[in-house]
Amino acid sequence: MTPNFKMISDIFSCYISDQSTIPTYEDRIYQLVFLCMKINKEQWDLEDLARMVERGSDYIVSIKKDIDKSNQDRNNLVREIDTEIVSLLKVSPSTDDRFYSESPGMIIDRLTILFIRLSAIRELLSVIEESDIKKEYSEKEAIVLGQISQLGKFLDRYFVKLVNKEVFFEIQQPVKIYNDSRIRKYIKILK
Repeated sequence: MTPNFKMISDIFSCYISDQSTIPTYEDRIYQLVFLCMKINKEQWDLEDLARMVERGSDYIVSIKKDIDKSNQDRNNLVREIDTEIVSLLKVSPSTDDRFYSESPGMIIDRLTILFIRLSAIRELLSVIEESDIKKEYSEKEAIVLGQISQLGKFLDRYFVKLVNKEVFFEIQQPVKIYNDSRIRKYIKILK
């Protein structure tokens, strides 16, 4: 089965409405999408915690380490999603003029963040009392909904082009340095 935005959107909506329910899809791709949503929500919450400067610098340093680990897990998961899509759709390299530099996994990852942002805005709208702030956040909600719609349409077209072998993408080999403890002393020298 070719992945599509409707199914992906359903997973996101399900997660946001009830994080304890894991949808049961037979295709591994949808399980990976669910995990992407879960990791991004956890990272969103960690970022919120890192902004709590009143808790002190030791607390923020501890949260920053959690954010780094979460970000590495997220990057690994995007790669896993792309690997699954390559296998599922039998994507293979072609000529450079048909190469898309952004992978489906990256787009799905961006969509998860947009859905989380939409959820946060809607939660805020439910408690905001000032009409001017409520109006501003209603406009933000409309912007995010538009972004989700546009990106979802693009993703569906992208999947069709991948199936028809009109485009291809490559799974990029990650090259991380920020979490390599062996080079911290060298980074300090450079800073």
